Order: sequence, then structure tokens, then C-alpha cells
Amino acid sequence: MTIDLPDLLRGRTGALLILAVAALGGFGLLGQAAGDVAETRGQIAEARALLSRTRAAASRPPLPAPLWATDDAALLAAFRTRLDGVMAGRAVLLDASGLEPDPARPNAPRLSATLRGTAEGLHGLLLALETQSPLAVVETARLGPARAADAETGWPTVMQLSLSLRGALVPAPAGGDPGTAP
Repeated sequence: MTIDLPDLLRGRTGALLILAVAALGGFGLLGQAAGDVAETRGQIAEARALLSRTRAAASRPPLPAPLWATDDAALLAAFRTRLDGVMAGRAVLLDASGLEPDPARPNAPRLSATLRGTAEGLHGLLLALETQSPLAVVETARLGPARAADAETGWPTVMQLSLSLRGALVPAPAGGDPGTAP
């Protein structure tokens, strides 16, 4: 027995068969469109999350520049200038400062300083060094009493702070002008 397709498509059975095929095709297209919409919603959610992270990063203040110079003498002078700046307005005195090259890290010599002052003044100095530009990360700090308080004269306790930190040596550009910090 052979099935004649034109005869099959005639009449009610044929109409139902064509309608079923069209409905299946329509449902397939709708399913594909719904999948595309769900995928697009996921991409939009990812883009919104990325935009939110980007906005948060853009709203943060920039990191302060590190303490840097093009040679040892300039780095030590920049360090002393930085110490003078943070000592201003605080009960702190600079006793000594120095630069110690490090063969293991030739571009990051160790800077050291010995200071005297009140506990509050030295604390404020350390805080300013580590939070204000140019940034200096203190590697070691030793704090101890230099002189005890004297109740008769009203002198406060004088503390001594010895600290060391790293600076950065940046090669000078060919033009000789150091420009801005890297």
C-alpha cells in the first residue's frame, strides 16, 4: 500500500497534520527566542555587574605615588624633604637620616631615619608617611623612651623612633627631565 501525499493532505486529517507541523515549528521558534532572551538577560546582568565594579574602582581615590628619585643623593634629599613636611606641626625632631644600598634590590635602597618626639607626634608622623603622598611603606620601626617625663618641670616623655623604609630609583629619561612619578 502506498500513501499518496496529495490525498493525505486533503481534508480534515491533512489540515490537522499541517496545523500540527506549523504549531511544532512555531513552538520551536518561540523556544529559541525565549532562550535568546534568557541569554541576553544573563549578558545584561554581567554587563551591569562589570559597570558597577568599574564605577566603584573609578570612585576610589588614586593610590599615592611612591617615594622615588633618579639617583641616591636625590632620593635621600626627597626622603629628608618628605620627613620635614610630615614633621611640620608635630613635636618631632630629626636626629639622623641615611640611605643604604641593597645589592639584592638595587632599584629599592633602604632609607633610614632616627627621630625624637612625643608619642603623639611620632604616631602622627608614621601615619602620615604611610597614608599621604608620596607613599612610604615602613619596613621596620623601633620605638623606645629617650627621656622619661619630669613632673617638676612639666616635660613630657620623649620617645625615640628608628625606622627604615624603601625608596625607588627610577632611571632618568634621555632628556634629563625626571618628569612625573611612574
